[in-house]
Amino acid sequence: MPKVNTKKVTWEDVEKWTREVSEKILNSEWRPDVIIAISRGGFVPARLICDLLVVGELVSLQVTHWPSAAQIAKEAGIKYALHCDLSNKKALIVDDIADTGDSIIIAKDHVWSNCRPRELKVATLQWISKTSKIKPDYYAEEVKEWIWYQYPWTRLEDIIGFSKRIIDENKGLEWDVEKLDEKFEEYYGVRFDKWYYEKSLNYLANIGFLIREGEKYKHKGV
Repeated sequence: MPKVNTKKVTWEDVEKWTREVSEKILNSEWRPDVIIAISRGGFVPARLICDLLVVGELVSLQVTHWPSAAQIAKEAGIKYALHCDLSNKKALIVDDIADTGDSIIIAKDHVWSNCRPRELKVATLQWISKTSKIKPDYYAEEVKEWIWYQYPWTRLEDIIGFSKRIIDENKGLEWDVEKLDEKFEEYYGVRFDKWYYEKSLNYLANIGFLIREGEKYKHKGV
């Protein structure tokens, strides 16, 4: 069994889920005038849902929550705020996932206080019902056990975080693309294109976390 239960999300998955969310919104006979993306994870789903609902207004605010792949930050908060007048508009907040729900709660409070929409609802692709403090108004999937959804718009970023954790826990090993590929299956139960492993090792060497020795890499502490 992998140490972290991970789902590798494809673009086909994303297209399917955004269609499902959009159909649920349409079937509810509620229509947003403006969509608010929680950046960064909500950017891509929000733009797709704009298209599927034929909504021309898209804005965003950034909430910081996850420091790196599959790790929870101690606190969530607004990094880049949104201040606009939505008093005559129905607004839909979009994020990729409601896992703890903290980002969505903070975003909702901020939008109510600073934008004052006529109505405000929330849509996500996934809702992890066991851990989320809030249930979105619309979602494609209810997930009953926690899992890390590895979305394509965070692929390299997540793989760097995954790689760092693997290498930290195996400091005495030498690393290359093949070794990292092998360990990904053990730790996360998924594998990725080896291009990502190469880029991850290069990045970790460039920031001084790894040391290059010919074709291999070693942890700086070894």
